[in-house]
Amino acid sequence: MFSENKALWWQPQTLLNEQSCKIQLGPLLIFLQRKTGEWRLATELLPQTEHQELEAELLPQWPQHRLASRFVFENEPLQFCLKPVLADRPVVVKTHQPVYIPPGEQVTFYISSPVSIRIELQQPELMLQEVQSQRLSDTWFGPNTQIGELCYADKTQARHSKEELPRRVHKAVTPVTVKNNASQMMSIEKLSLPVPYLSLYGLADGSLWTDQVLLDHQDDAELSRLQISKKMPAGSDGAERLAKPRLYMEKHGLFRAFSDLFAHAASRGSL
Repeated sequence: MFSENKALWWQPQTLLNEQSCKIQLGPLLIFLQRKTGEWRLATELLPQTEHQELEAELLPQWPQHRLASRFVFENEPLQFCLKPVLADRPVVVKTHQPVYIPPGEQVTFYISSPVSIRIELQQPELMLQEVQSQRLSDTWFGPNTQIGELCYADKTQARHSKEELPRRVHKAVTPVTVKNNASQMMSIEKLSLPVPYLSLYGLADGSLWTDQVLLDHQDDAELSRLQISKKMPAGSDGAERLAKPRLYMEKHGLFRAFSDLFAHAASRGSL
């Protein structure tokens, strides 16, 4: 299992009859077993862990006292697949300290967010369960309680260099380019990543990346713009698209969703 290329853990894997396995993707534990006419599945989210790599092992038997969901078939599939997908809501991330962008300047941040995992069987393809790889809290993002949207909150750093990115097997990196076309200094304290509208890609080294997000800030908040670029960062050749966007929105819809973000920034002097 995962013997050919452990880095590409999202590729289909085979379990023999009566075999059990345990897979850890960051804080997420996955237990699978194939039996005659049946698959068993159990998952667990660890409360806190510094574990960021993939670990997979075959088990001599199903773990005692581990409750499982059972999926029955006349002829059970032979393979399973762990398919990463981006979160079903935007993810709000805070910077550890305010970041200031002078007028006429632009900066690219590399921000990571946890993926969810779709546990699927193959031939035919059948999703058994979708589970978050990390427990996230709810948060409201908007200028007030009437305008905005329900998001997830995550604690992460906005890196200025790709080389500074830590390897986290359960997180995807979103390049966010912010251009300050306003006449005043721009302060960034938090960002809302529109991950439901992004595609997810897997690189040959096992890292996960999303489409690039471009934010254009101007003096008139109504002219603030958001764009999603399909161009991958330099050095990311050979990327494989693993998941399409969950949501598709008209161009004006994305414009409206993020004009509030900049209006909030203008009124407070921060984002």
